[in-house]
Amino acid sequence: MDGADHLGKPIMHWSRSLALVLILLGIAPVLIAFAQQDRGETFPPASEGASQAPAIAPPVPDIAPSAPKAVAQLPETVPPAGRDVTPPGMTPGPATAGPLVREPVPAAPPEPPKWRRFFLPTTFDAATFQFDDKTIRIAGVTAPAPEETCARQDGSDWPCGKTALHSMRMFLGGRAIECYFPYADTAVEITAPCRVGNVDLGLWLLKTGWAKPGDYATDEYSKAAELAHCNRRGLWRGEVTVPACPSRANG
Repeated sequence: MDGADHLGKPIMHWSRSLALVLILLGIAPVLIAFAQQDRGETFPPASEGASQAPAIAPPVPDIAPSAPKAVAQLPETVPPAGRDVTPPGMTPGPATAGPLVREPVPAAPPEPPKWRRFFLPTTFDAATFQFDDKTIRIAGVTAPAPEETCARQDGSDWPCGKTALHSMRMFLGGRAIECYFPYADTAVEITAPCRVGNVDLGLWLLKTGWAKPGDYATDEYSKAAELAHCNRRGLWRGEVTVPACPSRANG
């Protein structure tokens, strides 16, 4: 028995009918989708802005797909140059098609010996100088140490080492010294021929008698030292006996 509203009008069963219609509309697309899937049909893609039907996952194949086969890596080659860029008068290089091998860059050849100039070096003895961290000794001569003494004819000693050093300093007079040797970055002690202007310092020391011939002394050095000894120069000024000297015997 239908009820009545507050005005006394009967309440219709329209609300029940409306609910039933909505339920049928909701399940209808699902039923249609299952029917089309059984026939092998698929839904067309929904247009933008329209409501889409529930997505259906594609069937999974029974056999997994095989892995792709590995492709062998070929060695990389460099194609030949597209054009000849050899300058005129030069022999072109050989034709190559690769592969090319990059050779390591060879080490630079050592720098050849040359005269190297030193300004205001410190002098330790008549034949030894110091400049920065390098000690340079004049090749072919041996000078006395500054504290060394020599004997006179009367038996007394005189400071020949200091005198030889003072004579060298006076001869240099603040001029730059040049020594001939290869570039030595890590060497701290160097033995080399040295000069001031055009004067060979080793030969000057021997001629003046302020040094004796040392290792690597040339014939010219030995003759200069012998002549200074004969004439009692420098270190030999106080000797009692003088070796036979042709110049003295003839003079």
